[in-house]
Amino acid sequence: MMNRLRIYDIDGTITKPDHDLWYLTTRSLSSNPEKFDRYVKLWKQSLNNGESPHKSSQWMMQKGIECLGENITGHLIKQQTKEICKDIIKNNQYYSGAINHICASIEANFAVIFSTTNYGEGAEAFLEILVEEGLIKEHHQDKIIVSGSIINWKTPSITHFNMGKDKNVGLSKALEISLNQLSHYTDSAYGDDPQGNDIGILSLSTKAFVILNQKNSQVPMGANIIRTSWQDILENYF
Repeated sequence: MMNRLRIYDIDGTITKPDHDLWYLTTRSLSSNPEKFDRYVKLWKQSLNNGESPHKSSQWMMQKGIECLGENITGHLIKQQTKEICKDIIKNNQYYSGAINHICASIEANFAVIFSTTNYGEGAEAFLEILVEEGLIKEHHQDKIIVSGSIINWKTPSITHFNMGKDKNVGLSKALEISLNQLSHYTDSAYGDDPQGNDIGILSLSTKAFVILNQKNSQVPMGANIIRTSWQDILENYF
């Protein structure tokens, strides 16, 4: 019998806003940062023009990969993300309440999942740095499952884009259970983008939480979603 699941987005949910691991990693490794910046501008314009967030963001990820050059590997992505994560922790650009909640969830015997639209290697790097920096106990590392976008670095191209409802597809594969079983096993889900990245995971439970920030403060919420802070979640909804 699988333990009940607690599913956490990473960027903007565990890290603070404007510290997007995909963006920071991709731009810092880009062979042409100016070209990458132009793609980002076009991407943001398309979102403002009402284009599908999933379609537009998948296009952006593919263009970002193409800006990385020919010799990029998943290993390089992971190493670079680890350096970025070290800086985020050093500069306190993460929610300590999120870390406290994750650790308490593991102690309470929940299965914890990090689900991100970022590269899967980036999610692995984030978890490893949390352990290396002592924020998560070493013996808890194997109790956390990571799920992210899957890239064929040889092509290079996207094999699985882990955004929106496709986050649930990623979870299904990682957990080796069917899509229609996910909600049965999910205790709660935590995100920051209720109409984009996190729409899938937030649909899996009647206990769904959006971490309040400037971008989502006026976004309509589903009836099952509470928009709040980590402090409030820890005090009133654990």
